[in-house]
Amino acid sequence: MGSIWDDIKNAFSKSNNQSIQLILVCFFVFFGQVILNFIFGFTDNRVEYSALLRENMVLSTNFRSFLLHPWVLVFFPFMNDGFFSLIFNSIALFWFGSILLDFIGGRKMLSIYLAGGIFSGLYYLAVYNIVGLSNTTHSLSPVVYGAPAAMYAVMFATVALLPDYELYIFRLFYIRVKYIALIFLVISFLNPSHGVLNLGGAIFGYLYIKFLRSGWDIIGSPVGNFFDWFRRLGRPKKQVIHKRFSKTTVGSSKASDEYERDFFPNQDEIDALLDKISVNGYESLTKEEKQRLYIASQKKD
Repeated sequence: MGSIWDDIKNAFSKSNNQSIQLILVCFFVFFGQVILNFIFGFTDNRVEYSALLRENMVLSTNFRSFLLHPWVLVFFPFMNDGFFSLIFNSIALFWFGSILLDFIGGRKMLSIYLAGGIFSGLYYLAVYNIVGLSNTTHSLSPVVYGAPAAMYAVMFATVALLPDYELYIFRLFYIRVKYIALIFLVISFLNPSHGVLNLGGAIFGYLYIKFLRSGWDIIGSPVGNFFDWFRRLGRPKKQVIHKRFSKTTVGSSKASDEYERDFFPNQDEIDALLDKISVNGYESLTKEEKQRLYIASQKKD
């Protein structure tokens, strides 16, 4: 048991392991919900307790309930409606999240996941109530879970960034990520509620990368800073040791700035490499270009 707990702590201590961290959080939330429902089952007020849990963690299309529990948007991107949904989302998040980690860094991948989940929830609220105003019958669910939609935000962010990137599926065949994403999105519409919700996440992830490529980060760093703060909770504070140096320096700060500028790729070089991948695929990069792209991903994180 101690070894498992050590492995979990180790997963959260790594700086470029965000896809695994998100998967673990979804597992904790899912099984925590299962345990709480099991405990509530032995109480006289089990129905009330279960309803209280749902209205605080699952998105309801009732505007009054939403306004009374706005924090549901924070829990919503980590909620799965079943074990098979949890497994599928975890596998897809591992595949596509790992790609984003390599190319744009973990902070942006986390931002896409959480903000994509929140956007999909608001998108679903709007669609549900607009359809309701039309007085037509529909099969959209009044209660939805957001982890799949957040995963689709990551999936379609990958499509926007590297549409022709190929995945080696179960060591059997290669398939481009844009085809995988489109196939799964279409299949999700077999359940209209899932399809509409996932479409919201897909729209956000795709547009985020398109705006990012044009130089506009529509999320910024607050989400990434939140996760950094959460990860630091419980860690002992490091003692800050102040050292005093003489004013005479051996090297020049200007030389240091020039070295860093030459060592880390600038945005124009990164865009050129990403354009080359979009046209000819990742394997078209030379060894030196792959190394430069890797260095850029570390700098962004």
